Amino acid sequence: MIDWATVEIPLNHTPIYGGEVISILPDGTQEWSTPKRMQAVGSYEKKLSFRSVGGDGAGKATHLWISGNPSKFLQGHNVFGSDDLVSLVADTFAIIAKQFCLKPTLQEQHAIAIGDYQVNKVDINYSFDLPCRSDVLAFIRAMEFKAKTRHGRPSMKGGTLYFGDNRSPYWFIKLYCKAEEIETNRGALPIALQNLGIEQWVENKLRIELTLKRKQLRKLDVINAKDLSAVRVRELFNDYLRKLEMKEQIALTSEQQMNLPHRLQSTYILWREGRDLRNVLPRPTYYRHRKELLEHGIDINLCQESLDRSNVVPLVKIIEAQPAVIPRFAYEKRLVHSSANSSAA
Repeated sequence: MIDWATVEIPLNHTPIYGGEVISILPDGTQEWSTPKRMQAVGSYEKKLSFRSVGGDGAGKATHLWISGNPSKFLQGHNVFGSDDLVSLVADTFAIIAKQFCLKPTLQEQHAIAIGDYQVNKVDINYSFDLPCRSDVLAFIRAMEFKAKTRHGRPSMKGGTLYFGDNRSPYWFIKLYCKAEEIETNRGALPIALQNLGIEQWVENKLRIELTLKRKQLRKLDVINAKDLSAVRVRELFNDYLRKLEMKEQIALTSEQQMNLPHRLQSTYILWREGRDLRNVLPRPTYYRHRKELLEHGIDINLCQESLDRSNVVPLVKIIEAQPAVIPRFAYEKRLVHSSANSSAA
């Protein structure tokens, strides 16, 4: 599904003025200024940013810059959604145009309808089924130690695992537990969408998200939105997912592991994999963690010869699996954009 898009739509219009951000030099002269972003309000009060850009020399702006999450803007949530960037942006623009009295010409309407406008950033994500939430969390933690890209090892930030630098002008991938995200203030479902089945559906979902920025899109010959068909969106996601280099298998979680303090769980995972922690951890950390883990009946001084094979899942099997199918109730309750098909979430 499309989870974020930054586009520039051709639209000759009187600039929508929301104020300016101005940089002043020490001598009091203006260094530069840029229009502030405006916000449109979509379904369930979800907001999205836009501003007028460009100039025709006669006081009119030439383009409308739009940036935000069209799925959340149109649906009120981004648990599942559509791969159809052009349809999402067209419906998003229609709401902005109505709220701010914008009147595109027939030519501009046609450009919007076929995706003949510049795209500068897109986030693509899909959800994957695991047996339960604890398995999702264990999988992410194991990927921290078992996977890498040409950028090197991933980094963990607040429960989200990043492959590549999210500040890079090119691309990065991140993994997180969607069930945990919707329990935060930032990712919470609107009250009207709660208790409709979304929370139960997402409980065991691993979310993998690919962000492609302007420089990377241009390297891929993606200039306009029409260059990103739903099929191309899925192909690009799979292409970049294959860039993750993974050891073949990991052990999923156990109740014992989930009951450990967070600071000890990574040590426990490494020990279960048979690693000699005396050669991995700093000496003080090793003895401190050994003492604490002994209180839970685990002695990391004893080599863990083999994994419990009933608890082993191949990484590649999960990553190459088909994404989770959008649930039937999402269509029946109109919780998903009309352009979404039933192939994936």
